[in-house]
Amino acid sequence: MGSDLKATVELPLFQGISDQDRAALLGCLKTYSRSYKKGEYIHLEQDHVQDVGIVCSGLVHMLKEDVWGHLTLLSYMGPGELFGETSALCREQASHVSFLAAAETEVLFLPLDHVLTPCKKQCDFHTTVAKNLCTMLGENNLRLMEKIEIAAKSSLKEKILAFLSIQTQRQGSKYITVPLNRTEMASFLHANRSAMTRALSEMQADGLIEFDGNTFVLK
Repeated sequence: MGSDLKATVELPLFQGISDQDRAALLGCLKTYSRSYKKGEYIHLEQDHVQDVGIVCSGLVHMLKEDVWGHLTLLSYMGPGELFGETSALCREQASHVSFLAAAETEVLFLPLDHVLTPCKKQCDFHTTVAKNLCTMLGENNLRLMEKIEIAAKSSLKEKILAFLSIQTQRQGSKYITVPLNRTEMASFLHANRSAMTRALSEMQADGLIEFDGNTFVLK
C-alpha cells in the first residue's frame, strides 16, 4: 500500500483528496500497482480488460495489429493519463488493442466496479475520485478528436503540422518535446518513415519548423 500511495501523489485522479483520505481510498477501491520493463506488454488484444490503468511513470503505447501483422500506434499515454477504460466499460469483450510499455513504466490499476458502485461507507472522497475519473474520460475523448483532426488532413506535411500544433497547445510552448522516435511518430501519423523523414527535412528547409532530435519548434 505504501508504494501505491507514493505513486499517486501527482495523479489527476486524486486531485482534491488529502494524503490521509487517499490512503483509505486506495484500500476502498482495491487498487494495485505493477511495474513493466520497456517493450513488455501490459494487455494483448484478446485480453478481457476489467481494470482501468493509470500511468504513474513511463510511457504506454496503444497498438493495433491488422491481419497481416502490421502494428499501428493509435495513441500514447504518459504520467497521469489513463488507458483501458473503453474495454473495462464494455465488459466481457476482448480489448481489440494492445498496450505496451514503451519505457520503464509503473501503472496503478483501478477496478472500475469499485468506482461505479456506491461506497457503503459513503466516503466523500469516493465521490471526488469518481468525478475526477469522468473528467479524465472526457480528456481521452478530446485526444481521440485530436487524432481524427490529424487523420483528416490531406497531405503528410499537413498531418505533421497538425500533430505539432496540438503538441504546442498541450505543452504551452513553441518549443516542444515529442515522446516518440521517428518510427513511432510515423506509425502514429499512419505514414511511411522515410517519407515522413523527407517531409520533415523539406519543412525545415522551407522555414516551417526547426527540429533537433525529438525537440521541435513551430515557426
